[in-house]
Amino acid sequence: MPQKRPNILLITTDQQRGDCLGCAGHPAVETPFLDQLAEKGTYFPRAYTSVPSCTPARAGIITG
Repeated sequence: MPQKRPNILLITTDQQRGDCLGCAGHPAVETPFLDQLAEKGTYFPRAYTSVPSCTPARAGIITG
C-alpha cells in the first residue's frame, strides 16, 4: 500500500512582520485562526527570507 502524503498548507502574507501573530507572543494582535493552525501543524518561528522584497521572496519559496 502506498504511503499517504501529508497535506501542506502554505500561507503567505504581504508585508507582515513575523512577530505580529498571537502565537508569536504579540500582546495586541489577535489571530485566533492562525494560532490554531500553528498549534495543530508546524510553526517555524525562526524562518527567514533570503530577500526582503515580496515577489523575489515568493519565488525563492517556490523554487527553493
